Amino acid sequence: MKIILAQCNFTVGDFAGNSEQIRAIYAQHADAADAVVFSELALSGYYPSDLLTQPEFLAVQDRALTALTQLTAGKRAALITGFIDRNLGAGKPLHNALCVLQDGALVYRYHKRLLPTYNIFDEARHFEPGTLPGVFTLGGSRIGLAICEDLWNDEADLEYDDVPIKELSDAGVAMVLSINASPSNLGKYSERLARFQSTAARHQIAILSLNQVGGNDEIVFDGSSFYIDREGKLKAELAAFEPDSASFEFDRDLNLHRFARADDADSPNRSPNRLPNRKLVIAPSSAPEFFHRQITLGLRDYARKCGFKQVVVGSSGGIDSALTIALAAHALGPENVLAVTMPSRYSSDGSVDDSVSLCKAYGVELRTAPIEAQFALAVADFERAHGEVPSPLTQQNIQARLRGRMLMELTNHSHHLLLSTGNKSEMSVGYATLYGDMNGGLNLIGDLYKMDVYALSRWINEQAGRELIPQVIIDKEPSAELAPGQKDSDALPIYPVLDAILRLAIEGPSLAVDEAAALCTFLLTTPLSDVDRVLKLIARAEFKRRQAPPIIRCQRRAFGIGWRMPIAQAFVGTAAALLGRDK
Repeated sequence: MKIILAQCNFTVGDFAGNSEQIRAIYAQHADAADAVVFSELALSGYYPSDLLTQPEFLAVQDRALTALTQLTAGKRAALITGFIDRNLGAGKPLHNALCVLQDGALVYRYHKRLLPTYNIFDEARHFEPGTLPGVFTLGGSRIGLAICEDLWNDEADLEYDDVPIKELSDAGVAMVLSINASPSNLGKYSERLARFQSTAARHQIAILSLNQVGGNDEIVFDGSSFYIDREGKLKAELAAFEPDSASFEFDRDLNLHRFARADDADSPNRSPNRLPNRKLVIAPSSAPEFFHRQITLGLRDYARKCGFKQVVVGSSGGIDSALTIALAAHALGPENVLAVTMPSRYSSDGSVDDSVSLCKAYGVELRTAPIEAQFALAVADFERAHGEVPSPLTQQNIQARLRGRMLMELTNHSHHLLLSTGNKSEMSVGYATLYGDMNGGLNLIGDLYKMDVYALSRWINEQAGRELIPQVIIDKEPSAELAPGQKDSDALPIYPVLDAILRLAIEGPSLAVDEAAALCTFLLTTPLSDVDRVLKLIARAEFKRRQAPPIIRCQRRAFGIGWRMPIAQAFVGTAAALLGRDK
């Protein structure tokens, strides 16, 4: 039996484009394979959210599905894909489903059993869970069928009452084919692989897992599809962070006989006991490499799928805007990045010079638009209108909002996408100005803590073998430069301490026990009053985060759809409880 896994980049709601990808790949293998497989909700893209309530949405999908079904007439290969099915019984009106199209007909459908509602997921909002195990005969062999979350629940770590993998094992299938839209975050690939390996070994059942690739809004899918044998050993894998496809040939006992990637299908037969020779960075040994691949793919797809070709970034001469410019240049090419420096009376000469050095190193166009005259006019106008000089904080915000206004005017004029430049540490504690530096259509580094920003900047220079991001930017004392002699540490704990507090407060429930313990140990000498102050800042800044642009998700818990906190509320956790010192 020969199965083709097609790891594709789909766009939400693009039924014409998505079905054309499916059609083109299927046509290549229609007479040479037993099945060509596509990922979870491949036709609609993952996740359609409330597009599912639009009256024409399913009708457009049905037409695309009918065309694909007709494509299989008279062909050897079945076409297996994720789609949205109607629920004919009680409950939610739809199912997250898989269908098998064969010889011009829809011959089998399977409904996802386990619907995640944690973190970024909300599938139970629209879908009704299925009740029956997926067992199908393909190429003369009985295989199991599953959709993503169905294989994440096992007897060793029960989160749902149903255990689909056990039912499939009890049904006597030797292999499960799982189609997925499993989002990527730091550590996710390793977690995904480890869980599927332990499940395969426990039930003595092989797993052929196909994942989606690409960015949709905040979420990035890493691809990284794989095959695990019945002993839980990884035998084959597809590329990370890029479209890919491969053929898997099995003997009668469903043991992997041959594996070949699409780009080297003509090479000599591969032993299933060794991985492809091509270097794949699927589980990067360092977080910076992961962040780089996640963010650049996320930006490329966000820009392409939203219709932008170029971006604009405000360049302050600081590390955050420098990294944002660097990432944008890597993702889109320096010719598609426009930087603007907007000095005020508080901007150091070094900040302007550093922006020049950065943009020169990358070949990015840099424009200069001073705000001093506008700032002086705004302060004078405020005093005339209100009879008093604006407070120091108000003057800082005036500067930030003047810059934000100028950047928005430029995007209106040029139709560029404005990238905001706030890191996760700043977004956590509200160290950003609404309608100022928070302006933008996308934030690339909003899920990177400040120390991640430094690490990724150093990594970029190491990979380049030269200072693309000037070392002076990396070394300088962090400052918003909105007041004389201003430093971030005047208002916040130093960033290593602040980031440790934030990781515990924001990602605590998802951290491994040893990670949480290490952070608590690191903060052992930090006064509880400092931690309490940070917790209050996090709660107080929720109204700002609610108005922030989308943030490309990198960590296990990111601001946005995976962070649902009320604005008007009175509860703030205590430092003693967070650090385990209340016991």
